[in-house]
Amino acid sequence: MFETLEDMREKSQRPLGRGTALILYSFDFVLGLFYIISGMRRHQSLAVLVGAVVFLLSLVWLVATIRSPVRVSRRDVWVRGQIVICILMAYQVAYTVAR
Repeated sequence: MFETLEDMREKSQRPLGRGTALILYSFDFVLGLFYIISGMRRHQSLAVLVGAVVFLLSLVWLVATIRSPVRVSRRDVWVRGQIVICILMAYQVAYTVAR
């Protein structure tokens, strides 16, 4: 039942352009690279690890989007964005508490 409602909602919205997903995943890719470089400069292994996770996830999503002949759904892009935000927020909370 819920799958049907979700499909109806997805079809009622304007389709998400392939370029939008590529831009968002590229931004996450660069953000992960920034965390890796920043963590190395500050000698913080957790920042490097978090940056590597975000970097690799974004790389996988970017390559999958480029290779896929099917458009990425809005929900997939939203969920993937929330995953990256949650990872980065968890790191920031851990970093703040550890100080």
